[in-house]
Amino acid sequence: MAKQVQWIVVTDLDASLLDGSYSYASAMESLEALQTCDIPVVWNSSKTLDEMIEMAKDWPLKDKPILVGENGATLAFPSDTEDVAEATESVWGDFLRADAVKGGYLCLFDSEVRGLILRTIQLLKQQKGFAFRGFSNFSDEALIELTGLSDKAVQLAKARQATEPILWEGSDEDYLSFVQMIKGYGFKAIRGGQFTHIMDTKFDKSIGMASVVSLFAKRYPESVWKTIALGDSPNDAVMLEQADFAVVIPNKAKGTMTLKRKDYILADGYASEGWNDSVLKFLKSTQQFI
Repeated sequence: MAKQVQWIVVTDLDASLLDGSYSYASAMESLEALQTCDIPVVWNSSKTLDEMIEMAKDWPLKDKPILVGENGATLAFPSDTEDVAEATESVWGDFLRADAVKGGYLCLFDSEVRGLILRTIQLLKQQKGFAFRGFSNFSDEALIELTGLSDKAVQLAKARQATEPILWEGSDEDYLSFVQMIKGYGFKAIRGGQFTHIMDTKFDKSIGMASVVSLFAKRYPESVWKTIALGDSPNDAVMLEQADFAVVIPNKAKGTMTLKRKDYILADGYASEGWNDSVLKFLKSTQQFI
């Protein structure tokens, strides 16, 4: 008997599911439809798990989103326990080993990798004179001024497990040298809007997505799990290229990216409005929701 195809929605947050006010209100119709169809939603972001867990507190639907944080380096699955010792009794407990339980989520991460990143880039800074400052170098007040975030939001953003955002203050030539040097230590640099994220080369958003799919396949082996991924920026491209179905959300400020694959869909609108319309069209095209 052929296995039934089941879908997982994997999405970027800022300028994708979220609009300029950090709201997903315009996507509620499609989110409710996904809930009706029992299709899980995965947030896949450069944000920390703490940031996303805080956001998920206001999630209006019964099924909480699964979280992929720090560009694929951390994972969190909804849990019915707040105790690590009781984590094996949770819905996902038999399929993963939690490193921590926060806000009703089983969290998975390598607790040693960020310390190694910090020691490595600090050594290179001392030896080569590279000009940059990282999150670990800034005071809370400085980060508030730099980012415009509230004090609470800064604390959540600083709760990093696997990456270190840096503010590059040197030349482009030095940056290229820095990137080449950290590759030798197994790290890479991902440039964002304001900060450059230093992380392990074995992680990215597509790896985070694949990890979630793998866990679903283990837990529900009677189904074939496929992904629809949505994103707006080059940082999302690797995830969109690997997904079974890809949706590019146009970015009003930065323009619309293109993918190498030719079978992706371009949303008709920006941010959560384009997200909502694209997901509804996808559901109707697969005859899962009419």
